Amino acid sequence: MDTSSEIEKKPEQQRQDNIKPYVKYSGMAFQMIGALVVAAFAGKALDAYVGNQKPWFTVGLLLIAVVATMVLTIISINKK
Repeated sequence: MDTSSEIEKKPEQQRQDNIKPYVKYSGMAFQMIGALVVAAFAGKALDAYVGNQKPWFTVGLLLIAVVATMVLTIISINKK
């Protein structure tokens, strides 16, 4: 009885194991996009509030967001 239930679970478990990386990495992509969008809007708002003619806050926040998301991506990939 136990062996038949283990055999039935294996294809389902294998399918779930194959799907997990896709879900993980697509979620990371949406996090990166979200962080960049938030940084862009916050930078634009700060530039407008301060009255900058050049978008220093926008550029700075976008660079910080890119570096932060890349670090988090590398950490997440190395963690198993």
